[in-house]
Amino acid sequence: MSQAHVLVSPSPLGARAQEFLTMHARVAPLEPGPSDDECRAAMRSVLGYSDEGILATFRRIQRRYSGLTYFSVFRQAEILFEPTFEVDLDGHVVFAYAVMDATPDGCRSGSVRPDETVWFGFLDRDAPAFPSLDHFLECDALLHHAHQQRLLSTETPPDANAYLTALRARHPRLRPTNSASGFSVGWWTDDERPVCINGLEARLTADGHGMSPTPTVVTTWLIDESSR
Repeated sequence: MSQAHVLVSPSPLGARAQEFLTMHARVAPLEPGPSDDECRAAMRSVLGYSDEGILATFRRIQRRYSGLTYFSVFRQAEILFEPTFEVDLDGHVVFAYAVMDATPDGCRSGSVRPDETVWFGFLDRDAPAFPSLDHFLECDALLHHAHQQRLLSTETPPDANAYLTALRARHPRLRPTNSASGFSVGWWTDDERPVCINGLEARLTADGHGMSPTPTVVTTWLIDESSR
């Protein structure tokens, strides 16, 4: 059975993400892109074989997300989901342009790999950010919600893990929000505050040895009583 578009059948997204998409997202018309046979030919020309599992994953991602567009607080831009099938010369299959600025600047990129992980890039560097596009959508929805609350602090601690440990000691009810978190971005929430730890920019500018001129940013908000 063909999977429906995320705006038609958003499950298993949570209630906040579903409401966010209903209020802020739409579907933009897109060209259908390469045929199945063209995708198979691209794999054979580089890999020497065709992987039907990868092709099935690509088509499922296309059906669920293609054409989705909205203003992303995380990306600070209007974005468009336009996954395209590509095989690079190193033998990696990439669903390029999966998450792109609606007006590309030529520097930022967003792709999905066959294991469904979401990678964001800047110039010639990219890094894994989320386990799936659904995780990214959950993060954007939670970030949109947080921006409606009162900003408590924006910190750039030298050790984000130590900062989080101290914060949890002060607020022991903070729990990880795994549905909106990923490899470079983490959320911790309780009934009073959402906390976002964003290390994506730091990871993109790291020198490969964990050193980065860009700090990890820890942002905390206080939830307004009327929005609970």
